[in-house]
Parts: sequence; structure tokens; C-alpha cells
Amino acid sequence: MTTIDSMARTRDAILRAAASALRTHERAGMANIAAAAGVGRATLYRHFANREDLLVELGRFAAEESIRVIDAARIDAVPALAALPRLIRALLTVGREFWVVSTHRPQLWPEEEEVGERLRLLAERGQAEGVLRTDVPADHLAAALGALILAALTVPPLSDLGVEDATDTIVKLYLDGARP
Repeated sequence: MTTIDSMARTRDAILRAAASALRTHERAGMANIAAAAGVGRATLYRHFANREDLLVELGRFAAEESIRVIDAARIDAVPALAALPRLIRALLTVGREFWVVSTHRPQLWPEEEEVGERLRLLAERGQAEGVLRTDVPADHLAAALGALILAALTVPPLSDLGVEDATDTIVKLYLDGARP
């Protein structure tokens, strides 16, 4: 094991512990985060100069994790209608772990843009396969899907649903709207 591998594992553990600590207490400080990660404060500060740096990196890490789970869901290997719940389930799973991360930055990280691009590409594919409406641009469909996923992460009662129930609800709303 190289020192770089060890440092990367420690960094990942700190970021995951930070997300968990912040879910428990939104104002968790660096000492709380270090304790949750099982590292000393000096180790934490070697990786992140301050709480703001940690929060910024946590946002980027969450986006990287989103890309990783989208890739693992193999949404390109199945038709758009089968890919839709796979994508939603993957993003909800990551989102539940990292929901504390909010972006108050004027620009998105490239990883965050990539997540949006994956949503747009799925919308385009659904349109090409004839299963999604074509009178709405694909980027609008992608934004609507993203908003539904965000709502399922942050807005009760949707945020109170389990991942499977939230996925089913989003798929139904996205494909059928609120029509009976």
C-alpha cells in the first residue's frame, strides 16, 4: 500500500464521516468531523485547511460518487425506460448519503455538470426511442428529472420515502405527470 493510497482512503473516510456528521448536526465542527472519521484533528487539517474547504470538497466528492454509481448502474446497457429507474435509484442512494451537501456556488463543478449531462443524454435517448415526449427539449426534461430527485432528497413527504418507493414515485410523475 502506497502512502498516496492511504491518504486517498483517509480522505474518503473523512468525507463520508463529514457527510454523516453533518446529517446529524448541520453545524458540526471540525472536531466533531475528525471524531466521526476516527482521525485526529491534525490529520483532518492536513487534508482540509478549514471547514469551508471540507464542505466544498464534499460537494465535489458527492458528484464524483454520483458519476460512479451511474456508471455502475449500466444505464447505457438497457432501453431508456429500464434505465430511468436505475439512474434514479443510483442518484437517490448517493443523495441519501450526501444530502447535506448544497451548492451555493455560482458555477457547478465539472463532475456536477457531468451528472446533468447524463440526465440529458438519457432524456435524448428516451425521445429517440419514442418513450419520452419530444415537444419539450431534452435539457428541460433532464432539469425536471433532477428537480424530482432533489425533491425526493429534501422535501417531506417525498424525502421520508425509502429509495424504492421514491424511485417508483419519481418514475410515475416523470413519465405520466399528475394525470389520473
